[in-house]
Order: sequence, then C-alpha cells, then structure tokens
Amino acid sequence: MARIIDFSAYAKRQKSGPPGRRHFLAAYLDRLNDYLTILKKETEMSDLKFEAPANEPIVIMTRTLNAPRALVWKAISEPQHLVRWFGPHAHQNRVVAFDWRVGGKWKIETTIAGQHVVVFHGEYLEIAPIEKTVQTFGVEGMYDGQVSIDTLTLEDLGDKTLYKTVSRLPDIASRDGMMASGMETGVVEGFERLDAMLEEFKSGTR
Repeated sequence: MARIIDFSAYAKRQKSGPPGRRHFLAAYLDRLNDYLTILKKETEMSDLKFEAPANEPIVIMTRTLNAPRALVWKAISEPQHLVRWFGPHAHQNRVVAFDWRVGGKWKIETTIAGQHVVVFHGEYLEIAPIEKTVQTFGVEGMYDGQVSIDTLTLEDLGDKTLYKTVSRLPDIASRDGMMASGMETGVVEGFERLDAMLEEFKSGTR
C-alpha cells in the first residue's frame, strides 16, 4: 500500500543549502508526493472486483469504501446525494422519482454530453436500514424492457465498508451483454465520485 510521505523535516534540514538546490528539492518533493497520491488512489481502487459465474445469470461486484457504513447508507438513501455519484463523471443527473419504501418507485434522468438523455428506473423490493436493499433496475427504451434485480449489502468493517451488489439478469445472454457494454467505466467513475463525497461527509462539509 502506497503512503503519503511527509518530507517537511527533511526539507528543513536542507535550508542551509544554495537557493538553487532548495528550489530543485522543493519541486522534486512536490512531484514525488503528487505521484504517490495518484498511486495511493489507484491502489485503493484495485479491490474493485466483478464476477460472472458461468452457470448463473448474475454479476457480483465488490468494492471497499473508506467510510463507515452509516455514511455509505446516507449516500445511497438520500436522493440529493445519490445523484451526485450515479454514473460517470460527465453525466448530469436529475431525480424524477424517489419513493424510498418497499414498493416505491425510483427514476433518474441522466444527460450525457449535454444532449443525450437516458432514463433509469426501478422499484424497491426490500429495504433493511443501513444493511441491505433489493431493487429492480432498468433503462427506458433499451434492453427490450428487461430489468435486473439488484441486491446491495453493506458490510460493516469499522471505519470502512464492503459494498457488494449481486445483479440478477433474465438470462445468461443478457448478463453477458451487460458485461460487454463497457459498464466498468461507469462503475469505476461512479465510485470515484462516491469516494469524494464520502470524504466530504467525514470532514463535516456535507
């Protein structure tokens, strides 16, 4: 695991050196810390996993989040937060419906590249506060009206949370089509947005 290194003590010992040397050292250390920050982020993202069993039409996804379970629940259960991390960075989201109860419907309108609009929708089938949700997931005008049944569980790891979804598709062909659609980009960038929001929650700025 990469870590951010505090070079301040070392830099102070170099103050007696020539000005050019001090300037070079400061620039070098800044670049090194920037690199380690990027490396740390990539390492933290490396536990994102997808599984697609050969004999069952499901996709299993897991990802560790660097925040307590209560904050992750807040991010998924309140519409003003959900739309901030739903999908890739470039997508602009708007809540059309969000009836957070068993039998309630949800609908999110996503605008891509400022003009193309996609509408996602579903129904809540089960809600176990702070632990689990089950919902349907579909896209208007796509996939012949088929929906998946998505089960999300949040495992309490203390100051971290294991986020796990099991998405059940109508058949294996539908599952394979979803896997081939490039969904990983949306998932990865969505988690990047979620990571940033959870840091805001932890700092008390949201």
